Amino acid sequence: MKKSVLALAVLGMFASAAQAQSSVTLYGIIDAAAVYNTNQAANGGGKFSVDAGQLLTSRWGIKGSEDLGGGLKANFNLEGTLANDTGAAGAGFGGNSFTQAGNNTSLFDRLSWVGISGDFGAVTLGRNNILGVDSVGLADPMSLAHAGTNPNIMFSGMNSGGFYGGFGTNQGGSALRQNNSIKYVSPLVSGFGGALMYGFGEKAGDNSASSYAGLSGFFTDGTNGAAIAYAKMKDVSNAATLTSWAAGAKYKVIPTLALRGTYSHSVVDGNIVIAPFGNANNRKIAVIGLGADYFVSDQITLTGAYYNTKRSGDFEGKADQYIALAKYAFSKRTTAYASVTYAKAGSAAIQDTSLALGIIGVNTGSSRAGRTAVGLLHAF
Repeated sequence: MKKSVLALAVLGMFASAAQAQSSVTLYGIIDAAAVYNTNQAANGGGKFSVDAGQLLTSRWGIKGSEDLGGGLKANFNLEGTLANDTGAAGAGFGGNSFTQAGNNTSLFDRLSWVGISGDFGAVTLGRNNILGVDSVGLADPMSLAHAGTNPNIMFSGMNSGGFYGGFGTNQGGSALRQNNSIKYVSPLVSGFGGALMYGFGEKAGDNSASSYAGLSGFFTDGTNGAAIAYAKMKDVSNAATLTSWAAGAKYKVIPTLALRGTYSHSVVDGNIVIAPFGNANNRKIAVIGLGADYFVSDQITLTGAYYNTKRSGDFEGKADQYIALAKYAFSKRTTAYASVTYAKAGSAAIQDTSLALGIIGVNTGSSRAGRTAVGLLHAF
């Protein structure tokens, strides 16, 4: 009898919790493509592979919201990367070289926060997207496709440990999302809004070491929009600073044609060694992105994109990418796609080819390469 009473009490507790929770949603994206890349070996050989997350990064997540009354809501979001080509979950952060992707593997590496929202806007605490992802990222020429080779994601989002080293709360690797952060996003007023975010380095005796600070402003009318974002990060010893400005805009010229453009500029200030290039003081990386979407029909979209990446201050380097992308929507949740990318670096030297983000193999003696991907995305 006692066990029965206890079981009923436990069930009643879960039932009460379920009634109090307004909504909980399990969601995700499974995306995989067959990929062929030229000039990946010293003899000029190519590589075939099956890669996850080529149109959009594969992911899974849980999010929920509870109505607290008076216009207030409690919210949470847990989201992690899925490497569905191997079955692995989560991604690493903390690496600070080309050969070190990340020391720390996190199941919910993309988002992990709890917060509250209302007429004042929204406040979230935990692991958050940096402000450029939520604002400028929406104007990316490819809508954030090909994440691993997209200059806006890797450079504008400061997502490359090999170039940006140990800055921010992650202490290396991806700066695209920051641990231990508090984020505020304002409500829209006549289409205008803004956001503030601060990430704590959590170093005893030095509150600014490994910190992140960002602000952004944006405008949208539901179809067109523009945004600007600023970020400032410190390294673990508080001896160097990484700052970045990024801006973007999208405009639908006619119902069948939309234009997108972005610009970002990042600078390292201070003596910090980032392998394999040595001292990164005064390292500058600038990215220009231009793109156009042509809506052939409700099902077919054609995208053309161009990225120009330049490096200066420590080494001179440059690389261009030209991308053609076609998408066919079988439904609102399932899309087939194919893309062709051509990358051209300023030379075959690593300071140039590395800016092509793996499209051109490093130390292959080539300054050009092509990449073809054919894949399928399903959202749930």
